[in-house]
Amino acid sequence: MIRKINVTALIILGMTLLHSCSDKKAENLQSVLTKKESQTSGMLIGEKGFESAKLDYLIAHDYIKALYIIDKEEAEFNRIITDIEKIDTEGIKNGKEVKQAAVNYYVVLKELFMFSRKEIEQEKLMRYSKDEKVIRAAQDKMLELGREKQQLYQKVFKADEKLFTIQRQFESENQLK
Repeated sequence: MIRKINVTALIILGMTLLHSCSDKKAENLQSVLTKKESQTSGMLIGEKGFESAKLDYLIAHDYIKALYIIDKEEAEFNRIITDIEKIDTEGIKNGKEVKQAAVNYYVVLKELFMFSRKEIEQEKLMRYSKDEKVIRAAQDKMLELGREKQQLYQKVFKADEKLFTIQRQFESENQLK
């Protein structure tokens, strides 16, 4: 009889420990995603962020430095994506799904912000070319790029919406917030 109680107590203790570890892992995953979101916001819309610096260089027509900023931005996006991919989601309810949705979101967001390279190249042609045909072709290309960029915005919107939905499910499943 006492032996059955001890075995039952051990099973209950084991289940409790397993459950509490899972909660900690879920909290850690949520914390990392929140940190990456904040990091991305600072990088993109912060006063001293990459986008602000890139805009300053574009206003000054310093395309080389603007392209350099895009390179730095790309490296930061790559770091964010890699950090999320490294997160262990084993044993977390909806962990794998929220992690994949976050990776997909940041990959599409990176595509959108790296698209500036194409626009800057055309802007350089329009500004420094003396050949009217080259200028006209660059203007036409800018119109085409505008349509492509709109499609990228739609992809970002869809990825953001999916991430938001999956995060809410994740939080609900793991009793977070």
